[in-house]
Amino acid sequence: MKTPTKIAIQGGPASFHDAAARLLSSKESAIEILPCTTFRSLCQMLCAGESALAVMAIENTLAGSLLPNYTLLQEHNLHISAEVWLPIDQCLMALPGQDVAEIHTVVSHPVALMQCSSFFNQHPHLTPREAHDTADSAKAIREQQLSGTAAIAGKAAAELYGLALLAENIADTSQNFTRFLLLHREQPEQTLTANKAILCFQKPLHTATLTLVLSLLQKHEVEVSLLQTLPAADSGNSLVAELEAATKEQLQEAIAQIRPLVEGLQVLGILQKAELPEQKQTAAIL
Repeated sequence: MKTPTKIAIQGGPASFHDAAARLLSSKESAIEILPCTTFRSLCQMLCAGESALAVMAIENTLAGSLLPNYTLLQEHNLHISAEVWLPIDQCLMALPGQDVAEIHTVVSHPVALMQCSSFFNQHPHLTPREAHDTADSAKAIREQQLSGTAAIAGKAAAELYGLALLAENIADTSQNFTRFLLLHREQPEQTLTANKAILCFQKPLHTATLTLVLSLLQKHEVEVSLLQTLPAADSGNSLVAELEAATKEQLQEAIAQIRPLVEGLQVLGILQKAELPEQKQTAAIL
């Protein structure tokens, strides 16, 4: 029997990270999910060789880019091979026999709480409380038999932990998607259909240098879909860029052209861009 591929995720069973990991590792014959409480511990587990792969959220259509996660990828020199957009259906769940009026505290991951701000405005008696994961918040309610407390998580968590759904689709909009990355410790082989690159580099001291970099990318018909300053404890002088082109060769040539112009260039990944599910009119899951 083949040994399962170990995949580190942030959160536990029935979390959105769990669902994304299963989608991104569909080519693996067997997998073992390794839960982590933080994104940093996820990176550390992968770097230490305790897992073969890791899956990390990097962007949400409501909350925006998770810039600290790009910083973690840069710090740990991790490599990206694939990405996927996952529809996020946030639900309110609690022990059976309760209704929303009886709930006073709602626990979930801070991003999930942020995605449901309108729901909290409509129910001012509810107090949000941050936790490290959506599904693990549901698990805690079941294990500790917490009456008066609800969790925000996906339907899969309610089913796994035997909780009642008090409200469904409570995010501010139904167009709620999160992009997840598949991570490796060593650089993986690039797919022939790669049309996207994710890189980090030191922010140039002179604006003219950055202007030249952008001009060279345009010359190679490379679109810059993301360019933002990364948060850092010591200095905020790193940039993350996501580049898109028709072919992998265009990306590679463009990167070779800008490499001499910037310091500390790290190519985090050259991969195939994931299509946003709403473009394919895919119904929300979980």
